[in-house]
Amino acid sequence: MIETALTRLAHFVAEDALTPDQATMAILRDGVIDTLGCMVVGTKSEVSQRSVSAVIQMGGDGPCRVVGMPNLVSRPHAAFLNAVAGHALDFDDWEVPGNTHPTVVLVPALLAVADAQTSGRDLARAYLVGFEVIARLGESLNFEHYDAGWHSTATLGAIGAAAGCARLLGLDVSGTTRAMSLACSAATGYTCQFGSHAKPVQAGFAARSGVEAAYLAAAGLSAQPHVLDHPRGFAALMGGFDPNRLSKVLSKLGQPYALSEHGLVLKPWPCCGYTHRVMTCALAMRERIQPDDIARVILHMPDLHAAVLPYGSPKSRSEALFSAPFVAAIGLLQGNLTLADLDRKAWQSPEIARLIARCALRSFRPKRPDMNYSPEDPDRMEVILRSERRHEERCVYPIGAPETPMSQHSVMAKFKANLGQISEDDERQMDWLGKIQDWPNAPSILDLFFKEGVTA
Repeated sequence: MIETALTRLAHFVAEDALTPDQATMAILRDGVIDTLGCMVVGTKSEVSQRSVSAVIQMGGDGPCRVVGMPNLVSRPHAAFLNAVAGHALDFDDWEVPGNTHPTVVLVPALLAVADAQTSGRDLARAYLVGFEVIARLGESLNFEHYDAGWHSTATLGAIGAAAGCARLLGLDVSGTTRAMSLACSAATGYTCQFGSHAKPVQAGFAARSGVEAAYLAAAGLSAQPHVLDHPRGFAALMGGFDPNRLSKVLSKLGQPYALSEHGLVLKPWPCCGYTHRVMTCALAMRERIQPDDIARVILHMPDLHAAVLPYGSPKSRSEALFSAPFVAAIGLLQGNLTLADLDRKAWQSPEIARLIARCALRSFRPKRPDMNYSPEDPDRMEVILRSERRHEERCVYPIGAPETPMSQHSVMAKFKANLGQISEDDERQMDWLGKIQDWPNAPSILDLFFKEGVTA
């Protein structure tokens, strides 16, 4: 009898020895640190605070800590709230084949399942299998799945979170299969929700669903192992189902690990990842022009990217995160975009608003629609000066991509800025920072993240 796709995935999740090399562990380490910082700063956001209020109203008491919240809540609610906070500002990492924000779904789900004895290594192994499931399914289904309008952070993320939680709970192949199958039934989310609170909430739903699916499976609930690759199952109904492509992807599970192969894209700027090539162009362009001389700006990007950036002149913070003209304007004028810029509603600044009005976004059909970032399909920024002189910049890989990575120094600088309360004169805080940089070796990940540090 031929094994289903979920069962083949479950064999890897439950049985692989999980021995990543040092370079892969460095990627994993930095991704978790980066997301933890995003969770902390995200607790101040409106969507996070409203979500906390809703959970309290729903009576979500339980054993779990939530970043920035004194109350203890249930495991599913903890996963939900930490993921919403981590994704609230769109400042967290993403990966290319699945087009997901993997760490902001995986880490909150895994922390909700962890107990006092869960070590950093335990968390790392569970993250690694969760990422493998997300990225390999992304290779198999995309970009048809994402291009159809599915928010893959919410869809693929839920299945990956269930896999990671199953590993952390020690479920066998059968239990892991059932956990991922149940997660398939809860996996949904839409890109048309971008620019609203629903986007980070969908990430929260995915983390919550992963936790719930793993515990339901551990309790013995049944689910169909063929739900992923059935003719009327997840892949067929949600776009991108090619049995041969899926089989090819499954044959390379862990060879190498998907995290080793694809890495993570970390974000220097708090906005949609598809605006980061625009910002990278703007930084290069600033070295050649004076902003006062700009008459027009034309932005060229693949239609897949442009489709999730619908806001020309943003009216809110949520819309600004998905506005290529806004990112181009503030990049050209300031050379940066910070959380402080979003707090002060920089898109309303007369100078920035004037330049936004001079920006036009033009999408093109890419030569390589099967690739997220292709050297054949760079973003281009054309700047036409008042003198009619033209300047152009191109970008294939933005700052923060695996090809042009952020240094660990930059990762830690972003982390400390997101915490906003680290004092170099405080020995306890500095000691904690040192331990955070070595979190995979922590004897108790919950003690490190929630008791020793400043995240509670």
